[in-house]
Amino acid sequence: MASAALQMSECDDDAAWDGLVAASPQGTVFSSSGFLRSLGCRFRRYLIGAPGRPQALCAAIEDEAGERLLGHDYTPYLGLLFVAGAATPARQRVAEEMRLSQFALEQLTARYRTVAMALSWQYADVRPFLWHNYHESALGQFKATPRYTAVLDLDGIDAATYPEQTRACRRQELRKGAAYAVREESDVEAFLAMYALTFARQGIALAPAALALVRRITTAALEQGYGRLSSCSTEQGAAAMTLFLFDSRRAYYLFAANDPALRNSGAATRLMFENIYDAKRRGLAEFDFVGVNSPQRGDFKLSFNPELKLYFDMRCERAAA
Repeated sequence: MASAALQMSECDDDAAWDGLVAASPQGTVFSSSGFLRSLGCRFRRYLIGAPGRPQALCAAIEDEAGERLLGHDYTPYLGLLFVAGAATPARQRVAEEMRLSQFALEQLTARYRTVAMALSWQYADVRPFLWHNYHESALGQFKATPRYTAVLDLDGIDAATYPEQTRACRRQELRKGAAYAVREESDVEAFLAMYALTFARQGIALAPAALALVRRITTAALEQGYGRLSSCSTEQGAAAMTLFLFDSRRAYYLFAANDPALRNSGAATRLMFENIYDAKRRGLAEFDFVGVNSPQRGDFKLSFNPELKLYFDMRCERAAA
C-alpha cells in the first residue's frame, strides 16, 4: 500500500520541532514548544513521514488519561502541519499531502478515542478528514465545523494612510485617543486584574483555573520573547491592555482587557492601531485577529479592514467496540 512506507513517531527535541513548525506553511506560534508547555497539560509532538524524513507534524493535546486528542482554550490553530520542502507541481503536492493526511488520521483515530483539532486557515484541503471511513460511517467520521478568522496583510500598511482604510468609527476613536499614552507592560498581575474586570462587567466570574491559564500563557510569552503586553492609558489611568503573540510570519491578537469605567474612551481602538504598527515594524507579513465567530467581537475586528479566512474545527469519535 502507498502508506506502508510512512510512520508516526514522537519528537522530544524542542529545537528540531520548533524549526519544523516555523518553516511549515501551516505553522503558528500555537504549535511551538513554549506555547504548548504554557498550557500546563499533557501533549505530544508527532512526526509523520518516511523513516528519518518528517513530512508532516501534529501537536496533540491529550486529556489526563491520554485517551483523547482535544482542542484547548486559547489555542485557535493546532493539528496537522506539512513540512516545508522543495517546490513541487501542484498535482504532486496535493496527492502527497492527501497521502500524509490519510495516514496521520488512520494513526490518530486508532490511538485516541476522540480526535479533535482546529486546523490552520492555511490548511487548504480537508478532504482527508471528510473522507475518513467514507464507506464505513459506523466506525466514526469527522464532523467539520466552519470557523472564521480575520487577517490583515501588513504589506503597504503605514500610519499615514491605513486609518482611511478602516471604518469611520475606528477613525473617530483613533482621533479621540491620539493623546493617550501607549506603552509596553510587564505587570502580568495588573493585566489579570483588568482581564477579570472585563468579564465581571458582563456578569461572568472567571474561575481560578481560567485565570491561572491566562497567567501561564502570558508569563511564558513574555519570558520567552514571543509575546507583547501593552497598555493604553487616559488621564484617569490604564484603560485597555492586550497580549499579542508572534511567530516568524504574523502577530496574533490573543487577550484583551478593558477598564469598564473607561471602555468608551477609544483606548482599545488606539491600542489596536499601535499593535498593528508594531507588527509592521517587526517585519511581520500578517496580523491575525484570531477569530470573528461572535457578532460583537467579530464586528470590532472586521472594522480594521482585514480579510476573512475560513478554517475548520474537526472532531471524530471512534465507534465503541
